[in-house]
Amino acid sequence: MLRRRKIAGCLAEARDGAVVLGVGVNVNQAAAELPENAGSIRSLTGRTADREDLLSMLLTDLEVRYTAWLAGGLDAVYEGLGPRDFLRGREVTVNGVRGVVSMIDREGRLEIGTGHGDHITVESGEVVYAR
Repeated sequence: MLRRRKIAGCLAEARDGAVVLGVGVNVNQAAAELPENAGSIRSLTGRTADREDLLSMLLTDLEVRYTAWLAGGLDAVYEGLGPRDFLRGREVTVNGVRGVVSMIDREGRLEIGTGHGDHITVESGEVVYAR
C-alpha cells in the first residue's frame, strides 16, 4: 500500500510440502491504466522506477526474511509484521464472515473481531476490506 492505494500484492499457496509465492507490483503504469483504488509507484509519486532495481531490492529483502524465518520460524520475523499490517483495525469480510481485524497471531492466522467480544481466527481465505 502506498498512500492508501494498493500497488502490490502477493499470494502464497501451499502444495506438496512447498509454498509457491506469486508477487505483483504496479510500477510504471499511469493512473488511467489501473483499476479503481489501485495505484502504481509512478501514478502516486510522479516518478518512474527502474524495474530491475526494484526487483533486486524485493528479492534481497525476501531472501533476508525467508532466511530468518527458516532459522527461527514466524517468531523470527513476527515483530516486523505489525508496522506492515495494513488490515489491522479495518473492517473485512473473510469466507463470508464480517468483522474488524485485530492482528496476525503468532501462528500466522488473521484474528478478526466479530462483535460483542467474539472473534475468529482465519488460516486462509480471500480477504475483502472496506475502503
